[in-house]
Amino acid sequence: MATIDRQATTLALAHALSAAEHGLAVLPLSRTKLPALRSPHHGDRGPVCHGACGRLGHGVYDASSDPPRVREMFAAAPWATGYGIACGLPPYHLIGVDLDTKSGADAPAALRELGLRHLFTVPRTVVVLTPSGGRHLWLTGPPDVVVPNSAGRLAPGIDIRGAGGYLVGPGSRTDHGV
Repeated sequence: MATIDRQATTLALAHALSAAEHGLAVLPLSRTKLPALRSPHHGDRGPVCHGACGRLGHGVYDASSDPPRVREMFAAAPWATGYGIACGLPPYHLIGVDLDTKSGADAPAALRELGLRHLFTVPRTVVVLTPSGGRHLWLTGPPDVVVPNSAGRLAPGIDIRGAGGYLVGPGSRTDHGV
């Protein structure tokens, strides 16, 4: 069982509730940046219900902007030290562009090069710094387009978080820092 850091859990819940107040669907995360609640279907054979069963533990499919539901998830995961923000959901249809600078990748330079090659500029937006020195760009996607998740597909060090994915929320405590 994970060690409980009550201060980190309290802060994570407060940050998650603040994001939820702004219409962002959230879920509790562990220090490893993975969903804090284990699947109720762990070890089951057969199709996954993606939350239709009503039990907690479906990861991003449990994400909610409803404060009582957010509190319920965090109460079920008192070891959570962070929160995830689900991507691709209304009202913002959030798309996360994760720009890494580790493993020799210079994703910001790669994004600039892609912009020059394909004649686009990244709009002014929310930018969240990561403990490893990377950046998460938060973009609003079109409501009628499903943007999939990808890792390194656009360029080395550029990951996309879209439908079915999540971004680690600002203020989360992970094994790598805040």
